[in-house]
Amino acid sequence: MDITEQKALLRSEIRTLRRSVSDGERKNASLAVAEKLLSLKGILDAEYVLAYMPMKYELDILPTVKELSALGKKVVFPLCIEDGGLKLYIPSKENGFTVGAYGILEPDVRTAEEVPYERIDAVILPAIGFDRSLSRLGQGGGYYDRLLSKVGCFTVAVGFDCQLVDRVPTEPTDRRVDAIVTPKELILAQI
Repeated sequence: MDITEQKALLRSEIRTLRRSVSDGERKNASLAVAEKLLSLKGILDAEYVLAYMPMKYELDILPTVKELSALGKKVVFPLCIEDGGLKLYIPSKENGFTVGAYGILEPDVRTAEEVPYERIDAVILPAIGFDRSLSRLGQGGGYYDRLLSKVGCFTVAVGFDCQLVDRVPTEPTDRRVDAIVTPKELILAQI
């Protein structure tokens, strides 16, 4: 089985596990992850934090987003663009989103403020899966890997405990993260 097939199989397995997380478990997990995220120096020291709007079955990071905003952080959200990249925006208001590519809520560019990559101090990444070597398995489009090749900041992948696997198959273009946070685990890069 080649690496593309390995990734596809692992994505399918983890998506099935993620769908089995109940609403109550999802809420508790989201609060536990928020607490851990807000204890990380890389997040606390950041002025501009790139977050994401959760899709169905993903860990809900909106509790984290609300806390970051309350701490005076500028919370930035991605917008998928045609070349496989991301543009970054600060929505003008809490509900300043529209349904974009892949059915994901994205900032409404008519009212949002665009932010250059260079301003980002920390990135909170969604993931399908991850492992203890800080490898992350995304949706498969490479959007975040391309972004991470441009920014030199603190990166953390978040998800449920069931998303932490023994090994994520990787390719040279896959970027490792600095930390992984699940409700029960906090895995940091050795510096």
